[in-house]
Amino acid sequence: MKNFFTGTLAFIVYAGLCLAVFGYFFIGRLSVDDTNLVDHNIIEEEPIIDELIAIEIDSTPSTNTTLDQQLDSIAAAKAMTNSILTSEDSLIPIENNIIDTDTVQHDLNDESNMALNNKETTVYEANTFIITDQHGNQLTNCTTFTTIYKNNPKVKIPYPCRAYGNELKEIINTNPKAQIIINGYASSTEDADMGMRRAQYVKRLLTNIGVNDNQITLKSAIKDIPFKSGIAQGGIDIQVLNINENSSISNSTKSTIVTAAKPSVTAGSGPYAYQRFTKGYQGDFFYGNRAFTAYIKDIENYLSENPSKKVYVYAYTDTVGNATDNFNIGKDNVNTARRLMIQNGITSNRIVSISKGEESSGATGNNRSIVVIVK
Repeated sequence: MKNFFTGTLAFIVYAGLCLAVFGYFFIGRLSVDDTNLVDHNIIEEEPIIDELIAIEIDSTPSTNTTLDQQLDSIAAAKAMTNSILTSEDSLIPIENNIIDTDTVQHDLNDESNMALNNKETTVYEANTFIITDQHGNQLTNCTTFTTIYKNNPKVKIPYPCRAYGNELKEIINTNPKAQIIINGYASSTEDADMGMRRAQYVKRLLTNIGVNDNQITLKSAIKDIPFKSGIAQGGIDIQVLNINENSSISNSTKSTIVTAAKPSVTAGSGPYAYQRFTKGYQGDFFYGNRAFTAYIKDIENYLSENPSKKVYVYAYTDTVGNATDNFNIGKDNVNTARRLMIQNGITSNRIVSISKGEESSGATGNNRSIVVIVK
């Protein structure tokens, strides 16, 4: 037992000596190497920060030398730039690009003068859709403007003026030498031919209802049309030349203009010289009936045998209400009668349709009627 304790104590002493020797030779050396490693890592991880701090606050000779080298490099770069800018090859294009303000102002003035010479000096003032004769007298009584659309040849005829075609046709029929002049206008900001295309559009509307193509002349002009959101008023003027003096209407008789320019209603000749229809209405508006349809079918056969004859259809209204409203009702009714005739075989160029409004039809009883005359 004593030997066991003695051996254990000797082992402990021996182990302690070994640990002391190991610590002296290895632990101390490791501490020195770790210190050097940490210092080296600090220098390697933060070189930029250390350099910037040295430039700003350190005054050691080595730092000043580095700053002087940087300043010398900057000065050398500036000198090279100045050399490039002051060389002959660089000055030549700069001198050639010098702007003469007097020359530029002169050129601008010339361009402005050219623009003024090419521009219309008068402002376009749209007229209401009134058709005049060669003396400026009004042949129609429409006080509403047509509507045009920018770079669009379509001309929107106002609703109150929708019977202008039939009125023109009646004037042409009573004046065989008359000539319809359609003036179409366009803005300088539109296509160059837009004025002529607007005139052609209105011409097609007239020829479609039977106006003689040979009695229509088209003209166009450029005007300063004030478009707003692509829409403007006017764009079209119509004049009728070479009409009889008794067909012209003076300004003092505008209120009777619709009937004064037209011949009085007289009976025609043959079996269909005169027929008056008071049936076929729903309220104030004419829709036709079987008697009217049968009659115009008979007229169609008669016209085919008599190519020189035409059918005239007139619409009369009662006198209740506003005269202008009644005249427009008459237009609707006469257009319905005309449409029924075309549907039953009568060609459009052989129909003359006219609204008489509140005028007397010359018959007793209800004045609201459709009168059909072949002559």
